[in-house]
Amino acid sequence: TRGIISVTTTAGAPPATWFDIRDQGVGFVATNSQTGLVSFAFHPNYGRDPAQPGYATFYTIYSTAAAGTPTYAGNGPVDHHDVVREWTVRDPAAASAVVASSRELLRVAQPYGDHGPGTIAFNPTAAADSADYGKLYIGLGDGGGVNDPNDNAQDSRSPFGKILRIDPRDPDGAGPAAYAIPRDNPFADKAGVLGEIWASGLRNPQQFSWDQATGEMYIADIGQAQLEEVNIGRAGANYGWPLREGTFGRSADKGDVSVNDDPNPGFFVDPIGQYDHDEGASIGAAQLYRGSLVPGLIGKLLVTDIVNGRIFYFDPADTSGAGGVATLRELTLYLDGAATTMLALEGARGRVDLRMGVDALGELYLLTKQDGDIYRILSAVPEPATWTTMLTGFALLAVALRRRRRIAATT
Repeated sequence: TRGIISVTTTAGAPPATWFDIRDQGVGFVATNSQTGLVSFAFHPNYGRDPAQPGYATFYTIYSTAAAGTPTYAGNGPVDHHDVVREWTVRDPAAASAVVASSRELLRVAQPYGDHGPGTIAFNPTAAADSADYGKLYIGLGDGGGVNDPNDNAQDSRSPFGKILRIDPRDPDGAGPAAYAIPRDNPFADKAGVLGEIWASGLRNPQQFSWDQATGEMYIADIGQAQLEEVNIGRAGANYGWPLREGTFGRSADKGDVSVNDDPNPGFFVDPIGQYDHDEGASIGAAQLYRGSLVPGLIGKLLVTDIVNGRIFYFDPADTSGAGGVATLRELTLYLDGAATTMLALEGARGRVDLRMGVDALGELYLLTKQDGDIYRILSAVPEPATWTTMLTGFALLAVALRRRRRIAATT
């Protein structure tokens, strides 16, 4: 959120500043924990072919004061603006970004200080000749407040509570249009619906990712009072918020919740995994593991809880759990041979602020905002034969960590 993009190495080199948006004169502000530099994405052609679009180009989504003319003004109060901006650097191989040019693509007037933007990303599995290549996905929360007070997530004219998909290339180099709506977007030609909308009915989709083997998208959507959920990303899908929270239906006044009381059976898309607030408070990431260093996790979907730092995993094809969703199991962490938790390691302030990502080889990294530590999971600890299920039915697999500073984890 502070506005700095740093680089390091898998060997644990000290982080070095690669880009600092505060130096760019674009009105950047970071007034609370959900504003600032929220996400960035490199075009898939960033360091490849200079003759093709996207070379030396990356994108950011960040917060500014409520000034200027937003692309979408919203239907409620205005707390600040969130901006998607394109940056072109002089040398994509340089140790730090020297900006040659930048331009604003999209600006939305954020009603509240929470539930704003999350991940922006390109599908890393899209081939250069595919329709999805070079299309930028943008996750936007419902605009904030309790119970989606402006009814944004189900409003087809609002970008909030959605996954947007755009072609970030300037369509003509002139005029007001700074990006194009892909022709294969599900609502590209539908009257009364924003053509940028790719999926809807989301509360706070801070993170989404793709399976590096199949191209399947997984969306981590933060719940409100009951459930944290993982959804499969589908073009045109509606995941139900605020009429549903996970597999729980909610009354028309959005005040009551009951188990599996679906107000629109067959219309909303069910999550494939979820956990309640006995196990956590706020889902942080969903990532399918395709690395090689932890064989027991290959093909499993891992999810993290932002607040308490617990890490769960499940088979995305599993439907054995309550409500037809997967049964989650918990990953147990070891540090220097002793079982530990991310809350014990990083929760000095009572929360972990845990995030998770993968590298090009599919290996897992854990990051915490509390002190900037980064962990890499390198190998699994054999699961003791005596382990069955623990912690309210969550079966455990063990992996081991070594403290960051070297960005390493090992048995």
